[in-house]
Amino acid sequence: MPRAFSRLICCVWTLAMGATGCAKPDPNLIQVEGSVLVGTKPLTTGTVIFHPDATKGNDSKDEPRSPIGPDGRYRLQNGVKQGIVPGWYKVTVSAGKTDAKSPYITDWLIPVKYVDPKTSNLRVEVIANSVPGAYDIKLEPK
Repeated sequence: MPRAFSRLICCVWTLAMGATGCAKPDPNLIQVEGSVLVGTKPLTTGTVIFHPDATKGNDSKDEPRSPIGPDGRYRLQNGVKQGIVPGWYKVTVSAGKTDAKSPYITDWLIPVKYVDPKTSNLRVEVIANSVPGAYDIKLEPK
């Protein structure tokens, strides 16, 4: 009996994964990508997070995020979905070094104000058909 149950679970999981991979993209989601610059140089590590701004009407519960690539580029994902709901967002960026003896960031690569949506002062409106570079993020150097 346990073997039959294991096979059933495997079959259900395989079908579920196959179905999500074949799903059509959600036409209500906007693809957001850009670059992160510190001064004039690309930030080559870290994470970008878009926090919905309820004060400007975005009551989404999702917080799309993306790692920053070695070229300074990011492409937001919302869970497994590519793209995010249109609307206003507060943006945060986190980038730092960790010590081998501690899991916590010990040296921030950017000013700490960019880590908190209350202090980052980075705001963006995500819209359909935005111009190239609309979602580029420019940070002041440390």
